[in-house]
Amino acid sequence: MTVRVDLIDGGTVVEIRARGQATRREAGWATERARELCQRRAVTAILADCSEAERQTTPQLSAEIIENFLFAIERPVAAAYVVPRVWDDAYHAAVRSEIGDLPEHARFFTSRDTALDWLVSLQPA
Repeated sequence: MTVRVDLIDGGTVVEIRARGQATRREAGWATERARELCQRRAVTAILADCSEAERQTTPQLSAEIIENFLFAIERPVAAAYVVPRVWDDAYHAAVRSEIGDLPEHARFFTSRDTALDWLVSLQPA
């Protein structure tokens, strides 16, 4: 698994890019790094692009990783999660069912472009 955490859009957006199989340790590292950047910088949004990540062994594990990430940030920052391409509709529905209600500031997307469009639409004019 390769996980990168960078600042984009002039340092206002934390971008997490994941490829391959994610372990809890790697997800935890990415979460901690994103949390640190949100505390130290004027971050207004987070883009978690997991389109190239592999599916976890269970929807429950995927949901746990996503929920832990959202709660760890400690402040309501817009968060766009691009789901892995390998998720079929049944797996996606099972993950959503496990998570229940997403915070108002978080959304799932199937492409990086639509996720970025949503994040841009939230920025003040």
